[in-house]
Amino acid sequence: MLRALKVPPRSTFAVFGSGSVGIAAVMAARLAGASRIIAVDADPGRLEVARALGADDTIVPQDGMLEEQIRDIVPDGVQNCLDTTGAPAVIAAAVAALRVTGCCGLVGVQRGSLRLPSSALSAGKTVTGILVGDAVPRVTIPQLLDYWRQGRFPFDKLIAQYKLSEINQAERDCAAGTTIKAVLVPDA
Repeated sequence: MLRALKVPPRSTFAVFGSGSVGIAAVMAARLAGASRIIAVDADPGRLEVARALGADDTIVPQDGMLEEQIRDIVPDGVQNCLDTTGAPAVIAAAVAALRVTGCCGLVGVQRGSLRLPSSALSAGKTVTGILVGDAVPRVTIPQLLDYWRQGRFPFDKLIAQYKLSEINQAERDCAAGTTIKAVLVPDA
């Protein structure tokens, strides 16, 4: 959000997928000064976390209605969005939900061929792949840690620690959506 999409202050933003990357994007959009942040996910528990960490609105997608659900909140479409799902249907809906000249960032592995209508990019919309947030680690990591220390980027709220012997429980909790980011630590 801060480097790759350069979300401007007072802009609108939507993230599709509210796992650790998606919720970090919500926090970064809030940090950038976005005025309206929408989180989309099929898991209501993850959406609760997204709302607690900066999302103004949350959406559980309805089949074939995702663009309309976004436009019910932001009628002209969002200025920026990020897809973390890799699902072609979700990406197509994200692009459709952009305003004129909007930008959709893609992270993660795409799960199939992406087909967009021929008019999808004719209004100056942009789709861009993002690798590691376009970050320069020696600059970005200290900056994010400073934001964390200031309480402006509370990434630690996404983390749940599990002992290595609890790896199966960690996997179950992640699959159930009760844990956003599992971190394994050695058994004592």
